[in-house]
Amino acid sequence: MGLHLHSNDLLSQKVYWINKLSGNLPETNLMLDYVRPLVSSAKNKSFRFDLPNNLSQVILKLTKGSDFSTYWILVSALKILLQKYTRNNDVVVGIPVYEEISTDCVNGKIIPLRTQVTPQLSLKDFLFQVKDAILGAYNNQNSNFDELIKLLEIPTIPNRSPIFDIVVLLENIHAKDNLNLVNNDITISLKVNAESISANIEYKEDLFQHESIKSLSRYYINVVESIMNNINIKISDIVFLKEPDKYQLLKAYNNNDREYPVEQTINKLFEKQVSQTPNNIAVFHEETQLTYQQLNQKANKLAELLRKLGVQKGEFVGIFKDRDINFLIAILAIYKAGGAYVPIDSTYPQNRIKYMLSNSEVRFILTDYLLLNSLSLLVEDCSKLSSIICLDDMILEKTQFANQTGLKIYNKSDFAQLPNDNVEHINDACDPAYMLYTSGSTGLPKGAIVRHDGAINHIYAQFDELELTQEFCFLQSAPSSTDISVWQFLAPLLIGGKTVIVNIETVAIPDKLFEVLKSQKITTVELVPALFGGLLEYTSQLPSHERQLPDLKWMMVVGETVSVSWVNKWLHLYPEIKIVNAYGPTEAADDISQFIVNEPLPENQRTVPIGKPLANLNLYILDEEMQLLPIGVPGEICVSGIGVGDGYWKNEEKTNFSFVPNPFTDAKKRLPENRRDLIYKTGDLGRWLTDGNIEFLGRIDNQVKIRGFRVELGEIETFLGQHQNVRENVVVVQQEEAGNLQLVAYMVAKKEPIPSISELRTFLKKKLPDYMLPSDFVMLESIPLSPSGKVDRKALPKTDNIRPKLETAYVLPQNDIERAVANIWQEILGIQQIGIYDNFFELGGNSLLAIQVISRLRKVLHTDIALRSLFDEPTIAGISHYIESVREKVKKLLVVSSASVSDREEIEF
Repeated sequence: MGLHLHSNDLLSQKVYWINKLSGNLPETNLMLDYVRPLVSSAKNKSFRFDLPNNLSQVILKLTKGSDFSTYWILVSALKILLQKYTRNNDVVVGIPVYEEISTDCVNGKIIPLRTQVTPQLSLKDFLFQVKDAILGAYNNQNSNFDELIKLLEIPTIPNRSPIFDIVVLLENIHAKDNLNLVNNDITISLKVNAESISANIEYKEDLFQHESIKSLSRYYINVVESIMNNINIKISDIVFLKEPDKYQLLKAYNNNDREYPVEQTINKLFEKQVSQTPNNIAVFHEETQLTYQQLNQKANKLAELLRKLGVQKGEFVGIFKDRDINFLIAILAIYKAGGAYVPIDSTYPQNRIKYMLSNSEVRFILTDYLLLNSLSLLVEDCSKLSSIICLDDMILEKTQFANQTGLKIYNKSDFAQLPNDNVEHINDACDPAYMLYTSGSTGLPKGAIVRHDGAINHIYAQFDELELTQEFCFLQSAPSSTDISVWQFLAPLLIGGKTVIVNIETVAIPDKLFEVLKSQKITTVELVPALFGGLLEYTSQLPSHERQLPDLKWMMVVGETVSVSWVNKWLHLYPEIKIVNAYGPTEAADDISQFIVNEPLPENQRTVPIGKPLANLNLYILDEEMQLLPIGVPGEICVSGIGVGDGYWKNEEKTNFSFVPNPFTDAKKRLPENRRDLIYKTGDLGRWLTDGNIEFLGRIDNQVKIRGFRVELGEIETFLGQHQNVRENVVVVQQEEAGNLQLVAYMVAKKEPIPSISELRTFLKKKLPDYMLPSDFVMLESIPLSPSGKVDRKALPKTDNIRPKLETAYVLPQNDIERAVANIWQEILGIQQIGIYDNFFELGGNSLLAIQVISRLRKVLHTDIALRSLFDEPTIAGISHYIESVREKVKKLLVVSSASVSDREEIEF
């Protein structure tokens, strides 16, 4: 094929490239296997492969022996493949200049080739688009690209090409000289040898594994073969996977069938365990403990009352109270009565609690007397609510509240004398076990329903994975509104182990957490990364003989991504205590995969994998069309099998969107006859690794996890947008340091005066839980947009550069207490200068950081400071005044204790 190209003047060439490279340049590369080093010292490695002879001959016949046309076809196939790898239709690769053109450029110069890969386009149309783009690039190949990079303000970083990462060339028409000066990551060299086509992939060994490059070559051949078989095919219909590839993804990677008692209910399995180990300690909280028999009898009494009140098979019953032994009794009693429990966190904002009570349509709520006053303000719109049962020992006057609301209120005396025998079972394995409310993008949380069989499968799969026995002692530390809490409460009770319940303060303060792990001989602990990091920092500072945890076998890290460096640091301190990196959505009964780390990972590994699917579950990585994606290609993590729940309560639209029929008939697991085989689409991004593990890559949409709680950023944006003076806003997650994710709200005000930070925090605090409150608020003149009109999140200023403007003048600490407080705040918040009237939460503080502050203050100042104090007094001046008052009270008490009786009568408090 002859080329008749005309040379353009340099000005017109510059205009061509400015138009071609304007806007945000996409990253066109394979996902890296290792962290990119600042300076690369590793040599490039290569992998050679041949296209099958028959395929080579088809290409050469179609192109009639033209080297240019052969190159054009092969480049088009690569771009189609890279569109899958990058999840971006905008694809840029580097191509060498075409030396047949009369040009002043130097041998080995590489120019960018940018084209759109539109899935709905026909292959024939796409091929001609690529041809035109190649010719356009060659017609303008004399431009000074160093000058263009500066002109277009394209970011440059060491050890990387600024515009493209992959170069593709045909040795028959391109020179390979000086390619090492380009600093790209991958070079694909193609060559026509008589009637065959060969290829060589040269890649940076410190970025990619050999198996990843080998997989790329296999899928590339598949694409070339697919397009040669049908030149009129749509891009979206091109075959990336052959039957052996599909078998590997559907069968080999999901080969995990197991026999578990999923035809039973949790209450039946618990009662069976009671008969086997009646005198074992089942649960411990503070100074109270119960044996299996005692726990069972107490649950039976409460279940008798619930059954008398009319709890129906599969009915939802609310639990509105703090976590303690009575909470566990409530769960078991609800199961025995035939119902399913709905935990409702009493610390949530009133509007959220009201919605959950109303939406769940619960007729019965289990609570404590101290929460009755709170409930009286929340049950106005709960037309179906009929009874409230108080579980604690307090007996207070209850008629006033009952008269106000028309509700029947019961206390412990109403069921303490009831029979303690097991009640007749009326629920089945297919009935709901619990409903948890998750964050909703519309501002309303969704009730995710999980059945007994799904919950049991998860628990028994973990018994197998972690080799758990009667020695299993589990720390129950997660809030009751999270899926983590479910198996923390229940799993030990199905195997003869012990559940140890602790409050949030204990688990959030490292020295207290360490002490309970040791004193209670905990064998398994499950923490979100922020709490794991706090414990890791604390134990690393202890002498080796003091840091020992001889009973702990498993450290489970869940909820968010954990860094490789933290995992390695833990294994260095505790080589015998394995790390379990678990992953799973609420909608599929908690964990659906996990990766066990037995030994330190390579320091340059990017992430800790989330592992392989748990027993009786299938995992898939799918594209937007629900098609299987090749190994290494990012897509949505989806799950099928018995763990998949029953959808969202009274939300058919959301249920039908996220729970879809399973099209992969070859990979179906054995399910009960009454169960539909559904796939749950998690909305999370991941990819298969070549060893059959999955790497988690974040949320596809704007949903993230903060300290183990799932958060949809759209929900926060919805409520923030309801403020009368916020015109538009966007909320993002930023990671200031490893394991510490922060919510940041960017806003544009409607008019003066601009709302203050404290005003915005107060406004949101009435509508959202603490974990959903942004740490930073940044006011902008406008929200940056991409060329397509979408919010350009990458263009939002980092809070490292723009801190929220504080609303008080800087005032130095005035005394020793204020200086001690300021030093601790500065260390924990990472801010160098904090005034005594600056607000802790406006500086980026959150509830977990507040707990760390209180813990440090107690240690440094030797004063018993209440956890709530920092929330009540969020300035250095305020908390310092509080500390002084506590110290004064202590002094007076000391005086009283040493004074005579007559002297004490004269002392005023």
